[in-house]
Amino acid sequence: MNYDLDTPQGMENAKQWVANMLARLNDNGVWVVPRTGTTVQFNKQAKTARVASFLPDPSIARVLREMGFSVTETLV
Repeated sequence: MNYDLDTPQGMENAKQWVANMLARLNDNGVWVVPRTGTTVQFNKQAKTARVASFLPDPSIARVLREMGFSVTETLV
């Protein structure tokens, strides 16, 4: 499957993957991304996401913003 965020199909695939993952999380749930040491806490009602990263991965915030989330990013 194409997840190249620089292509329309890749961005749509990435957005769908995140939407499927979000459907399994409770509001204010946390997604942990082991490869970058990133945690993302979602407030689904307010459409906000707090991203805390050990190794920054700009693709996470990029996809979330494309989905309409307001994203706050911090390094830990």
